[in-house]
Amino acid sequence: MGQSKEVPEWRQYEWLISKIYHDKYSSIETTVLKNTRLIGEYSERSREIDILVKAENELTLVECKHYSRPVDLKEVESFLSMYSDVKAQYGVMVSSSGFTKSATKRIREFGHRVTLEHLDWESAFINSFEEISYGRISDICSSCFSGRRSGREVPGLLCWEHGLAIKYVGKLYLFSLGTCLKCGTKAVYCDSCGLLNSSSENCCELSKAISQNF
Repeated sequence: MGQSKEVPEWRQYEWLISKIYHDKYSSIETTVLKNTRLIGEYSERSREIDILVKAENELTLVECKHYSRPVDLKEVESFLSMYSDVKAQYGVMVSSSGFTKSATKRIREFGHRVTLEHLDWESAFINSFEEISYGRISDICSSCFSGRRSGREVPGLLCWEHGLAIKYVGKLYLFSLGTCLKCGTKAVYCDSCGLLNSSSENCCELSKAISQNF
């Protein structure tokens, strides 16, 4: 790959699924967390979560698998164990290569609470972001964009939070804040001047105040 440190495809697949879930579910009432941890109710140990969708009194656990083969029964049962341990209300396992028949049958006792989704790499790539931005807010992080092979390698993807507000000089201003899944850089869309910039660059005093507070 055209970057100094090669990122494994399974990690890039997680970025794609994280972006899809963030854009679909993130709102004022719902938070989508990536690579987070929860303490298990029964194991009393920290459990690593690929994607966690948090709504009021409701947790959805999402696990991503990018294998060259279908996910088998053993791996699905491992996911079900963690799902039970963290007391999630819903669980979703996403695989780029599908699932074995026994794995699919295993979740039947959970009804709609646990689902298995087959989303291959190409479909995830196409549906997660726009290669070309037609507006001022882009899906792609400008801080880690260069050196990427377009069409296959996943760029730094920005997960945007819209409708945020800050009080500045006695007035309330709206803005949007994006966080890159790859490098962690923050991007700010300033409603005051209509410019997009990274957190290390400021287009106006309002943008500077946002960067200092978020």
